[in-house]
Amino acid sequence: MPVAHAPPRQSRSRATLDRLMRATGQVIAERGVAGLTVGQVAQKANIAVGTIYTRFADRDALVAAFAADFFARARGASARALSDERCARLDACGLAERVVRLLVEGYRAHRRLLSALYLHARTRPDAVTADVASADADFAARLTALFLARRAELTHPRPERAIAVALLMLDGAAKEAVLFGRGAEAALDDADLIAELTRAFAASLTLLPPSSPTTIRATGTHTPP
Repeated sequence: MPVAHAPPRQSRSRATLDRLMRATGQVIAERGVAGLTVGQVAQKANIAVGTIYTRFADRDALVAAFAADFFARARGASARALSDERCARLDACGLAERVVRLLVEGYRAHRRLLSALYLHARTRPDAVTADVASADADFAARLTALFLARRAELTHPRPERAIAVALLMLDGAAKEAVLFGRGAEAALDDADLIAELTRAFAASLTLLPPSSPTTIRATGTHTPP
């Protein structure tokens, strides 16, 4: 775990910590969690190794601090993207597309880093694993609430269970396709992937047809909801 310390008050200290977190993420993306060393992070951040050890007890503490910071930021981003203000006018089908787009584009933007973190979480129970699981659970809970608020559009006889399974399938498929390159033989670009995953996700919830024309076109391209 990270060494207990107060958040940096001086702008120079904050800048140093930000640089350290960025460098940690870059090394993880390049070498994976197992391949990271404090020396590599120090070199990339242009920080003395000793400076890192004044903040963190060891390599694992540094990685855990990075994961906590990264997934806290990810929670904030998803909360903004799925806020009541942004989703208020969406029916369930529009919400389904927004969720799929958010996952695919988010995974694509941080593909190398996230694949390294998820691979680590699958093989080693530690603080990073806990942050990954907590972030996934928070995202699922937020989406469950949004879809249940549109319960009238879900014709599935057990909507809570349907939502849980649909999210499990969606997230698993998005991770495997984007982070780990599975399904490359299908030759799907991200637009195709978003379109097909949206169809599958909506079908698993047995959503009523949207009141307005769907944003997914026959070609597989899409437009923002």
